[in-house]
Amino acid sequence: MFHAGDPVQIQFKLGNSAVALRGKLAQAVRSLIEVHLTDEPVHDGSLKPGSGVVVVISSSTGIYTSEATVQRYYPPTGQLVVTVNGCFRHQQRRQHERYRCEMQVHLRAAGETDWIAGICRDISAGGARIYVPQELVLKSTSLEVVFISPSNQQAVRAMAEVVRTSKLLDDVGWELGVRFTEMNRMEKIHFARLLQHWASVGEREPIQP
Repeated sequence: MFHAGDPVQIQFKLGNSAVALRGKLAQAVRSLIEVHLTDEPVHDGSLKPGSGVVVVISSSTGIYTSEATVQRYYPPTGQLVVTVNGCFRHQQRRQHERYRCEMQVHLRAAGETDWIAGICRDISAGGARIYVPQELVLKSTSLEVVFISPSNQQAVRAMAEVVRTSKLLDDVGWELGVRFTEMNRMEKIHFARLLQHWASVGEREPIQP
């Protein structure tokens, strides 16, 4: 199933926005789960005892997800203890290996003329996670995305669909999860070279289901 040290995400609502904090599984004893969060501590009371969260654990056998209730949170150390509500839901790992990266990207919604600059933080053959350092309002979930290859500064284009958005705790940035939907033959060749570069860097991104 899962073991101490496996990557964990704690997902919850902050106002009307979805927030995800990363950490490591410390231990799991029956319905009690202890996590050591590695992201910036939360001090606004959103993780107080009784708060509802979603726990996502990434293990070698797949992704495990469950709703949970906060029992204790200690910001100085990042210690979070929750009680799992019911059983974990299991899903197989994604089809495509995902790699961490820091890569310039430009995107725009279908029908728009203005480009938005951002940073691609992880990428795979099936999709990407993109950070945008500003409030984001998209008129369409269909995007044109242009990645700037770090090896030769070549622009690599792809069409994508937004499958997830979340506001970050800095109250400015947003993250988008996108799924690629369309590439022509030449774009696929350029994209394969782009993936090869980040695969050679060799840092896998294991957490996002």
